[in-house]
Amino acid sequence: MTTDAASDRPRSLTVPYRVRFDEAGPDGLARGSSLLALVQDAAWWHSERLGFTRAWYAERGLVWLVRSIEARLLAPVAYGETVDVWTAVVGERRVMARRASRVTSADGSPVASVWTDWVLTDARGSPTRIPSDFADWLAGAPERFDPLRVDRGEPPPGAVPLDLSVRPRDLDPMGHVNNSVYVDYLDEAVVAAGGADDVAALPRRYALEYVGSATAGDDLVALAWRTGDGWTHRLQRASDGAALLRGTLGTSTGA
Repeated sequence: MTTDAASDRPRSLTVPYRVRFDEAGPDGLARGSSLLALVQDAAWWHSERLGFTRAWYAERGLVWLVRSIEARLLAPVAYGETVDVWTAVVGERRVMARRASRVTSADGSPVASVWTDWVLTDARGSPTRIPSDFADWLAGAPERFDPLRVDRGEPPPGAVPLDLSVRPRDLDPMGHVNNSVYVDYLDEAVVAAGGADDVAALPRRYALEYVGSATAGDDLVALAWRTGDGWTHRLQRASDGAALLRGTLGTSTGA
């Protein structure tokens, strides 16, 4: 692990990761969900270096939840390769913060760029104002940003649903389906709809807006349909129809 500042509370952090065997697919390349998981882990490394550990949040009844993600995957990463993940907070709002992350290969060439919008919630699960403890850390970040929204209307009549179930390994330490796993759900829905080549294409771009949380035992219904610039995706809980995710997959970084 390397830091980008001499301070014990660095404004950014760079963490090296070796792509594990289970993080790669049958093609031997890191899955999109695997790269997002590395980005999330680097964010936690950074938070801990700043003094905001999981215990710190638990004592105050605070939780950061992912609201939305834009991920641009640019180049392949094979099993066994080492990548560097750089991460920093680049924006803040009253109850939200935006984190930018970059993944680069050993020679410094870009692999992925990810922007994550987080919302801070209290013990009731309601959005809450970012406490003054974060003031020094966020001082260099822009004051405002527009949260990512994904809304491309309702599924067309011909969209074929894919039934999914939450697997135990999908859950994170908070008991929710980890945000990176939703990329697997999206990819599975697109493949089922005939988009296997698009799921493997590089470059490709994901836009994800999280509107609910799936938990242990949930059965899910996923829909994907082709649009002019890629695919649109909807995920909902089967039992009550509650919306969980709105997403898109484009086969270029501008899609």
